[in-house]
Amino acid sequence: MSSAIMASGERFNLNKDWPMRRSFVRRSLFAASALAAAPGGALASGFAVEHQNAAAQGAAYAGAQAKGADAGFAAFNPAALAGLDRAEFSANATVLFGKTGYENASATLLGAFPASGLSADDGVLPVAFVPASAIAFPVSDRLTLGLTITSPFGLRSEYDVASAARYYAQDADLLTIAVAPTAAYEVTDRIAIGASLRIQYADLTVSQVVDAGGVAFLNTIPGFAPGSSDLFAEFKADDVAIGFLAGAQVEPVDGFRLGFSYASKIEHDFNGEATFDIAGSPAAAVLNGAVGLFADTDFTSTLRLPASYSLGASADVSERVTLLASVALTKWSVFDQFVLDFANPAQPPEIITANWDDSWSFGIGAEYQASDSTALRAGFAYDETPVTDQFAGPRIPDTDRRWLNAGVSHAFSDRLTVDLAAGLNVAPKTREIRLDGTAPGDFLRGALTADVNVDTYTVSLRSRFKF
Repeated sequence: MSSAIMASGERFNLNKDWPMRRSFVRRSLFAASALAAAPGGALASGFAVEHQNAAAQGAAYAGAQAKGADAGFAAFNPAALAGLDRAEFSANATVLFGKTGYENASATLLGAFPASGLSADDGVLPVAFVPASAIAFPVSDRLTLGLTITSPFGLRSEYDVASAARYYAQDADLLTIAVAPTAAYEVTDRIAIGASLRIQYADLTVSQVVDAGGVAFLNTIPGFAPGSSDLFAEFKADDVAIGFLAGAQVEPVDGFRLGFSYASKIEHDFNGEATFDIAGSPAAAVLNGAVGLFADTDFTSTLRLPASYSLGASADVSERVTLLASVALTKWSVFDQFVLDFANPAQPPEIITANWDDSWSFGIGAEYQASDSTALRAGFAYDETPVTDQFAGPRIPDTDRRWLNAGVSHAFSDRLTVDLAAGLNVAPKTREIRLDGTAPGDFLRGALTADVNVDTYTVSLRSRFKF
């Protein structure tokens, strides 16, 4: 990657291909959890969120695609609305919390200059609240209509401004809200189909630290060196995009159910605002006055969110015991780069190189009907990370994860049922970050090594009311 930022008398020329990359989002409280592979999947990878239903979480989301006659399961498979005999409303709330820490962090700028900063830090992940709701009502013996409101993807992360990783990661917040009109049709007593139109709003806020001192140094401006004049930058944008979810359920024999769902890829085309705090960076102020670099400006970018395929099974092995299983494939390979193109012609685009792989998720669980009004659940899930070793960074230090979940449901009446679930994320492998600064967009961020660990916990509560 060329460093062609040269000085010629009083005139400065910037190479428009200089990759002053912003720090995107690290693996956060949301994404470090056993979150779903994508809308419609019941397990997780990347920064997808599937905490939409406490009853499903209690069994580690195993078999969620095969669950029928429950409005709250339409987020996993719209065919779940089929078979309802009366209207119902489902409201779910999930709280995610935990601890994160990194150690052995060191950074080198421009191949030769050690970067100052904290080499280790432990902190509490910001608490995240994930709401979800659904309503459904049968309009005939076979047709049911409904509406779900979920948060299919999300990120929230915080890094200390003094961290050695600050040029790769600072604060990030991604919020999505998906409103999905849904219809399900019972083709026969054993076959049901369903579809949802997903209208998804996304709000993105990301802050970063830019090595403005390094830019000035490359431009031979006296008095500056790499890491000597950090610049704080923030990017904000939002967008509405359209996708869909389709699914089917079949019961080939009594007590055995299969469910399949497909969630489409969604692309958010952001039009946002970039702000640069040049007052806090002398080097940035000089560059701004010389060539207009680091001026507040608009930007455009596209965030591609993956399609997913999910299959679930449910088998009644006795009058009280049901075994559950799920498998999901998420097409995370669509997340190869995230590029910000600025309206300011002096500002080079920022490039985030991800090069993620498609990933698999698996879950098994069981449900025990302890009494006519109480059911107990437990489940285990394995979540394969889409993040490759070569490009793993502090923004999203993802690794393969195991999830242990348990839950209980109690019917207080024939109209009201309450579900409670809790989950523990187990990441047996520390994410080793070994970035050499050669990927597109990483030149000025330099080389970074660090070891990151994330522990997360979830608690979900759902109420289901039948009218």
